[in-house]
Amino acid sequence: MPFYIRDSITLGPFRINLSKSGLGFSAGVKGFRVGTGPKGHYIHAGMNGIYYRKTLGTLGRRPKQPGSEKQGDYASELAKIAPEEKLPTYMTEDGVLMHRIISAEADVLVSETHSEALNSLNRAREKPSYTLILCGAAALGLVFNLISQNSAAIMACVALLGIAYAVGHMLDIPRRNVVFAYNLEQAAEERYRALIGTIDQIAGASKLWFVKASGDITTLHAWKKNAGATSLVDTTETSVSYALPPGIASNVTPPMILIDGKKCYFFPDCILIEENKRFGAVRYETLRTAIRDQRMIVEAAPSDAKVVGQTWKYVNKNGSPDRRFKDNRQLPICLFQEIAMISEDGFKALLQVSKHGISSDYGKAMTELGRLTKELKDAEPLLIAQET
Repeated sequence: MPFYIRDSITLGPFRINLSKSGLGFSAGVKGFRVGTGPKGHYIHAGMNGIYYRKTLGTLGRRPKQPGSEKQGDYASELAKIAPEEKLPTYMTEDGVLMHRIISAEADVLVSETHSEALNSLNRAREKPSYTLILCGAAALGLVFNLISQNSAAIMACVALLGIAYAVGHMLDIPRRNVVFAYNLEQAAEERYRALIGTIDQIAGASKLWFVKASGDITTLHAWKKNAGATSLVDTTETSVSYALPPGIASNVTPPMILIDGKKCYFFPDCILIEENKRFGAVRYETLRTAIRDQRMIVEAAPSDAKVVGQTWKYVNKNGSPDRRFKDNRQLPICLFQEIAMISEDGFKALLQVSKHGISSDYGKAMTELGRLTKELKDAEPLLIAQET
């Protein structure tokens, strides 16, 4: 998906326009909008080449009150780890002790800079959905009339269901959504585009996995049963997609990677993490990234993998096949690349990419973007939220 930064954000009947001179807001439908911007308030109406625009003047900006900043003590929260059902170790059938890669939960990953935005986002998603409430009431009426077989009432309830959805959706838009608006300087945009470019390369690989756990093979039985490998990894296939998190409208649609139940959205200023309908954020300057080559024994080599050797599914100490197994066959040894990420707040992730060589620029791009976000550490992100 080609990356671009839009100059407007649409949120139902509302639109937010971004320009060098500032932000503008408008609301309405095609042919009629009321809005405000850096040059004042206005009405814009018309269709088919005939338009009317009237400026309504300006309003004074309310100054920010001293001491209005919200701060939270997250030191105790950072001590939390993953849910209890995610045990730190487990044993395989072959007797290999596996150590899970446990990352902090999303709602623990809260930087001071993003605390206000995340609190607003989490509060917005916790609000009840008027769409579900109204549609539920209309659906109950429909079911009641289906039982009574009242044709006229059934048609009325079907129409009411459509109206309930439209009204509920209109009411939910400003209540349950937060706007992330980005107006990037040239240097920031270039570094962000560089990171997106490396993620696109990773997305182009035939296979992408995240590693859930790993363990050393220490017994002869486990060594023979695992094709002579010295270590074992538990992986799950994942992919890269472009999407906005639920509850967020933005002029940037970031790449997203699902890593062990966490949806990681790569925004210009942070990795926004969604888990169990809660949100956290990891700033790039707090993230350490390492890239390394890794030889992996696989059942079948991905189409773009670099095969560097072969072994037997059941192998003897001297490397020969174990003839006691009828289904014994040769397995390819592939050279993959691993991307390890760990943050100061406890975020951990380990990815494997099937195509060798395409991940090398990822670490550099992440570091360069982190240097920029470190310079802007005290800058408040632009947040637009509707409080009700």
